[in-house]
Amino acid sequence: MPAVCSAAWPGRPVVALAAPRLALADTLCCLGLGFLLAALYDLARILLGGAKPVCFVLDLAAFALAGLLLCGFAACRSYSGVLRWYMAAGLCGGLAGYFWGIAPATRAADRRIKWLLTRPFALAWLLALRPLAGLLGRFAQSICANFVKKKGARRKLKRTKQLQNQGRVLYNS
Repeated sequence: MPAVCSAAWPGRPVVALAAPRLALADTLCCLGLGFLLAALYDLARILLGGAKPVCFVLDLAAFALAGLLLCGFAACRSYSGVLRWYMAAGLCGGLAGYFWGIAPATRAADRRIKWLLTRPFALAWLLALRPLAGLLGRFAQSICANFVKKKGARRKLKRTKQLQNQGRVLYNS
């Protein structure tokens, strides 16, 4: 597209307006990019967790990726070849549509899947490991109590052995 200089702004190229049909096509493509970006962000939060440092890094990465996607789309696939406001609005619309429409369902599915995956371990804890831990604890307490009893008996026996036997007192004659 040849650059045409404006009479009102000499030296500045004027970019022709895109046809409404082509602008709509660009907007819809950016809407899809917004949905894709939001889905990737949501997947990363599900896999990496929701801690504050993780969310901060993911937010920065999503912001950088959004800029990269918009500039790349504008340069490669857009009719006008430059970034337009309606492309950014389409990307934001895709993000908002995902997070307000689809994300609650994916979060509920994520919670349900995590609950289902942890059930075998919770049942194993309730049915096998906790009773076994109780048995082992009682066994350890009984062993400890027996050891303390034996140790006390040994001390008592040791104290009594230090004394001289009263029945066998030998006299020097």
